[in-house]
Amino acid sequence: MRKIVLVLIVLISISWLMAETMPDFKLPDINGKEIKLNDLLNKGPVLIDFWASWCVPCKKGMVALNQLAEKYDSLTVVVISIDAPKDVPKAKTYLKSNNYKFVSLFDSEKKLAKKLNVVNPPRTIIIDKAGNIMLSHEGYVPGTENIYETKIREILSLPALETTAPESTEPKETTPCGECK
Repeated sequence: MRKIVLVLIVLISISWLMAETMPDFKLPDINGKEIKLNDLLNKGPVLIDFWASWCVPCKKGMVALNQLAEKYDSLTVVVISIDAPKDVPKAKTYLKSNNYKFVSLFDSEKKLAKKLNVVNPPRTIIIDKAGNIMLSHEGYVPGTENIYETKIREILSLPALETTAPESTEPKETTPCGECK
């Protein structure tokens, strides 16, 4: 009995130490070119944001995500549309009209979204260069990007940003888009 308990404790401890990794994927970009996860990891950490063209919080968050993409050269920001196939043209038009500086991919079949249990966008995932999921967050309110930036700086081994207010690890309120349809 003691051996079984000891083995269980060891297994549980090991599972806590192992980071969850991002499942491998290949998705089309805005021009139809297939992009693989490994292509994105070449430069450094990757911030992935699942969104939909009908999601108001998603669109508000994109401005902040674009600022992060412009601020950190070694960060790759990727937005993945989970719009239905019939709504993909609307999503592409929105992205092109805003001239964002991030990678835009499309998961119309929601294969990757289902693997990651993405139900309501926006859902943001930050992964390190090895593909380990370092942060997963659902929803967006102004200020959420500060949490993302803190994690990005930690991954990049950069000093923390100086803030005037105490930093929270989670926003007080999030707005997943299941509420905004």
